[in-house]
Amino acid sequence: MEVTDGRTDGRADGARTPVRCAISVRPSARPPVRPSVRLLAVALLVLGVPRGAVAQTLHGQHWDVVPAVDSATVGDSVLIRFRLRLDERDLLFDTIPKPSENTPAWVRVLGVERLTRHPDRIFTGRAWVAFYRTGEQPVPVFELPFMRSVKGLSRGTLRSDTASVDIVPLVSDPSSATLRDIKEPAPPRGPGVFALAGGLFALLVAGVLAWRIGRRRAEAAPAAPVAAEPSPPAPPDPYQIALARLDEIEHERWGERDVVRHYESVTDTLRDYLESRGVPARERTTTELRWQLPPAMLAGGVRLRFEEVFDDADLVKFAKWRPDPAAAGLFLGSAKDLLARWRAVRTADEVLDAVR
Repeated sequence: MEVTDGRTDGRADGARTPVRCAISVRPSARPPVRPSVRLLAVALLVLGVPRGAVAQTLHGQHWDVVPAVDSATVGDSVLIRFRLRLDERDLLFDTIPKPSENTPAWVRVLGVERLTRHPDRIFTGRAWVAFYRTGEQPVPVFELPFMRSVKGLSRGTLRSDTASVDIVPLVSDPSSATLRDIKEPAPPRGPGVFALAGGLFALLVAGVLAWRIGRRRAEAAPAAPVAAEPSPPAPPDPYQIALARLDEIEHERWGERDVVRHYESVTDTLRDYLESRGVPARERTTTELRWQLPPAMLAGGVRLRFEEVFDDADLVKFAKWRPDPAAAGLFLGSAKDLLARWRAVRTADEVLDAVR
């Protein structure tokens, strides 16, 4: 390359004559590439990470991938632990990492659990991976969609770091056999025709034997006596029902607390007893009830006891007579005596009817 200079060549007239000189210009040498950068590029190519994947990791993001074991055999389930740290401006669209599309065919992702968030925007999770080739095998790259609250990055893809696991063969002596890729296990086939027929025949024989044994036992066992049908329960005794009701009234002590209720409850119990014996007594006055009763139920001293009980009840109900608790107790005793006399008269009539 020639360059013209404006200097003079020393002539007396002072005229300027251009001086030509040659300058050689060499192209500038490229800056040396660091060994760590070369190793990272080679590792990314070996792991199948596409170009530009690292560029997705922004400032403040870090995704560690740590295998639980350093070595495993072919086909074993290897636990992979995740530890992801995000920038305060980042937001995940999903918390279940997904393997990259460039995952090799001999690597099978068995399962991935949802990431758990901890304080300081730390996420942890686990995945299970199986490797079907021996040697130093890289852990597949996992991805998560995210966004950063800055202009120009509404959606991005965050990719995990990588790690490796030493996969050893199942065969102890590789020289005695040829190692091959493990294939998917064949689905189990159903039982053959002969096996199915044999099973049905065995079931048939077992059923026949069980039927014969049951028949022999039935013939040998004596016939059980036929149990007699239980007789229907006897109807409740109206006298016992009425007597229990009077005892309940006495236990409630209505004669001390409410004398009107005491007298009404006692006479209502006697009327209910007469109704059970066929005498319409609930809607009858004392005079009408006296005419409705059979003569045998008013014979002798029964009439006096009847008038004593029902006349006192009418005085309490209509004449506003309020006897003391002692008189109320005597009234209850008279009612029990009248009930017993009615029962005796009724029983005698039934005996006479039976004799006739």
